[in-house]
Amino acid sequence: MTDDEQSCLVSRLSRFVSLTDAECAFIEEMERDEHPRRKGRPVVSVGDVTEGIMVLKTGWAVVKADSADGRSQILRVYLPGEVMGLAEIGSTHANHRIIMQTDGKICPFPRTGLAPLFSDYPRLGALLTALGSLDQIALRHHASSLGSMDAANKLKFWLLQLRSRLEVANVGLGNRFRVPFSQVEIGQAVGLTSIYVNKLLRRFVDDGDIEIDRPYFRLLKRDEWEKDCEFVNAFHDMDTSWFPPAHNEKPTRTADMSASTGS
Repeated sequence: MTDDEQSCLVSRLSRFVSLTDAECAFIEEMERDEHPRRKGRPVVSVGDVTEGIMVLKTGWAVVKADSADGRSQILRVYLPGEVMGLAEIGSTHANHRIIMQTDGKICPFPRTGLAPLFSDYPRLGALLTALGSLDQIALRHHASSLGSMDAANKLKFWLLQLRSRLEVANVGLGNRFRVPFSQVEIGQAVGLTSIYVNKLLRRFVDDGDIEIDRPYFRLLKRDEWEKDCEFVNAFHDMDTSWFPPAHNEKPTRTADMSASTGS
């Protein structure tokens, strides 16, 4: 696989370790069965039988929950190169629905196909486990922000975390990044009304905190925001010291995960 053809999942994982050709070949197998999905179409519905995981090869997706009064909440955003379903691998049925946020491609991969991760590619299995752990930490930070921050900092925190996750995926380096969400959908992610989101975004622009050129946002005062929110980048430091070596390979060091300061 050439650099131009490198998958988002390979690119994402390569930020932490240098993948071997065999590990890249296994990931390529995970992504072999491609299914295009249009924006707004369901990927998984509540109660569906789950038979494995799915690689989000291209595009964005969201996990949604619906209340009895018809309101929706966005619980999680999936980015290109992320693996959907790892956290739910022990359940036979879907507990939440996943919707495509943009056009994209998904690659289903059965549970039975994951067995070689533990026998033939133990380092890759450890890496996916560790990355899933960091995802859960990031989700907890987000949940904490919703319960403890004022409205402005909730929105700041969500944008900061989205930027940091896009950096890991190598699809949003620097301070300018894509945000393919309406103000209603942003509100669903941070627990605010669309009117309040609009008010806050206009204030951020007027104060010189951000620039907006839909669908792109540029954070102009990221350092200040991070201090205001006591923001912790869950993906900045992964402990790879416990990883088993790749078969027939020497142990690798953690890739450089220093935060980008580009704009």
